[in-house]
Amino acid sequence: MSVQMQRRLFTVQEYHLMSEAGVFDKNERVELIEGEIIQMAAIGKRHAARVDRLARLFSQISESLVIFRVQNPICLNDKSEPQPDIALVQPRADFYEESLPNSQDILLLVEVADSTVNYDRDVKVPNYARSGIQEVWLWDLEVNCLEVYRNPTANGYTLMQKFERGEIVSPLAFPEFEVSVDLILS
Repeated sequence: MSVQMQRRLFTVQEYHLMSEAGVFDKNERVELIEGEIIQMAAIGKRHAARVDRLARLFSQISESLVIFRVQNPICLNDKSEPQPDIALVQPRADFYEESLPNSQDILLLVEVADSTVNYDRDVKVPNYARSGIQEVWLWDLEVNCLEVYRNPTANGYTLMQKFERGEIVSPLAFPEFEVSVDLILS
């Protein structure tokens, strides 16, 4: 007789209780994705430089229009609390101290990926779509391009465009704000 093994998935509340109880080392980088606690890859120099370039660029958007967060958690549902590299979120007076940004608050998510590109593309991006995140940018440092995902559905994004060197892209929420692919990938 064969027994099917089932994984024990965690809720966001349980994940927070584990953190408060000291289950994770204070310097350990983990995130909750679809109920599973995932150890995040170390941030290399190349990845960090691209995130810093994006942070400098997005910081030019007026703070009256957006709060921009770097590698901070967001709450997608009761089973997912990822930490995207960049999140542009609706302004809020408490800066999300009372509760994390959720899909209704998020204007744009950005993931920068080198060694984790397949995981980001195959697991995180579909999770963002199921949660209703309107737009996700995936900077693929392995092939030096930007993948832009729009029009979320329960089955993923219905629109994905690739941008390469020499091209310009603008976020849906800020169509007048132009981002040069060259500036980020150089």
